[in-house]
Amino acid sequence: MQETRFFVRHNSKILFRNRSWSPAPGMFLLGLVVLSLGQWIYGQKSLGQESNAGKLEISASLLDGQTFRGMFVEADSTKCRMTVANAQRDFLANEIGFLKLGASLFKYRMPTEVVFLDGSKAFGKMLTGKSSGWRLEDGRPDGIVIPAKTIRAARLKDLPAILEPNWQAAINEPAESDAVIVMRGNESLERINGIIVQVQDTSVSFELDGEPIEIPLEKLAGLIWFQRPLERIQPTIEIVSSNHSVWLAESFSTSKDSLELKTQLNQTVSLPLSSVVSIDYSTANIRWLSDLEVLESIGNKSVDFKGKIASLDRAMAPRFVSEQGTLPSDVSSKEKDLYFPGPGRFTFRVPEGFQSFQAQIVRTDDGSQRTNLTIEIWQDDNRLSQQSLPYDVDSVDVNLPVPSGKKVQLRVACNSKLMVGTEVQWKQPRLKR
Repeated sequence: MQETRFFVRHNSKILFRNRSWSPAPGMFLLGLVVLSLGQWIYGQKSLGQESNAGKLEISASLLDGQTFRGMFVEADSTKCRMTVANAQRDFLANEIGFLKLGASLFKYRMPTEVVFLDGSKAFGKMLTGKSSGWRLEDGRPDGIVIPAKTIRAARLKDLPAILEPNWQAAINEPAESDAVIVMRGNESLERINGIIVQVQDTSVSFELDGEPIEIPLEKLAGLIWFQRPLERIQPTIEIVSSNHSVWLAESFSTSKDSLELKTQLNQTVSLPLSSVVSIDYSTANIRWLSDLEVLESIGNKSVDFKGKIASLDRAMAPRFVSEQGTLPSDVSSKEKDLYFPGPGRFTFRVPEGFQSFQAQIVRTDDGSQRTNLTIEIWQDDNRLSQQSLPYDVDSVDVNLPVPSGKKVQLRVACNSKLMVGTEVQWKQPRLKR
C-alpha cells in the first residue's frame, strides 16, 4: 500500500451571516397583541402536550399470545400503562413481548450508520469529532453525542449490495488497531490499520505508520475503532425509532412527549415519543435459540456411507428455517424455527439469567407415513426431559426448567432404520427468565 492513494484536501470553511430585525415604533402595539396571542396559543399547546401521550395509539403483544390495543399513557423498564376500552391497564415487563407505537419507519435511511459496542445502531447525516468524542448529526439541533469509548464502527455511506457482506465481515473481524475501510470502486473494500485522529466534513485525519495523512471521505466506506469488548452483555430492551436507529436500552422511561433511555455503556439518549416505532421487551425476557451460538448440530444418516460426505452432513443436520420451512430472507427475523430433517442433536449454551426452555414440536410431513419419535433434552449426562411423539400425533409442547449458564442438548430419536416420516420442526424455541 502506498500513501499516493490518498490526496490532501483543504477543508473549506462555511461562514454564516446573521441578520437582525427591529420593529418600527408604530408596530410596537401590534407586536404586543401578536405576542399575547402567541403566548395564549402556546399555553394551550403546552397544556395539550401534558396529555399528548394519552393521544398516542399503541398495540401491546404479550408473551402469552394476547394482544391489546388502546391509547398509550406511559412506560418504563418495569411496566407499560395504557388505556384499553376506557379503562387503564398496567402490564408488567415480564408479561410484555412487544409494543407497537404510532410512528413508522422512514422509507429511506440516513447515509451514516454508527455501530456501538453494545450492539446499538444509530443513523444520521454525518459523523464528526475527534478521538476525545464524536457527534452524529441526526436532524435534531444537538444531534447524538457519542463518548469515545462507546463507538465500534461507522459506515459513512450507503454501499452497493455486493459490498454489504464485506462491510459486515470487516466489523466482525478482530481488531488490533483503528482502521479505515477504503473503497476500491464498487467491487471491493480494503482495510488499512492506523489511528483515527479526527473526522471532518470532507476528510478523515488518520495516522498511518506514525505519519499523519488526510483521507477524503469520498474514498472511504467506513471507519472502525479498536475497543476492548464488553466483559458481559446484559439482556436489554430494544427500542426502534423512525429513522431506523435501534437502541438496546438497559433502562428507559417516558414523560410527556419524550423517551429517555440508558444503554449498557452508560450512554443516555433522548428520543421524541412521536418517533418511537416499537419497544421490544422480549429481548430482555426472552432469548430466541436462533440468536445463540450453535455449539453442535449433527444429524443421524439413515444409511452408513464409507468416508465423510460434507453435503450429506449439512443436509441432515438440524438448522434454523422460516415458519414455512425455507431459509428466511430477513436474517433479523425473530420468527425462526429449528428444523430437524430426521433424528439428530442440537447443542447450545443457556445464557446467564435464563431459567426455562419453551417450544412446540410439530411434524412437517403430510402424515401418510410416520414413525414414532422420542424427544429428549439433556444437560451433560443428565436427562432433563423425555417425551414421546407417536405417529398419529401432530405436535407436542415442551416447557421445562433448564440450568442457567450450562450446555443443553436437544435430541430427536427413533427406532426405525428407514427413518421415514421423522421430520419435525421446533416452533419458536426460546429461553425465558
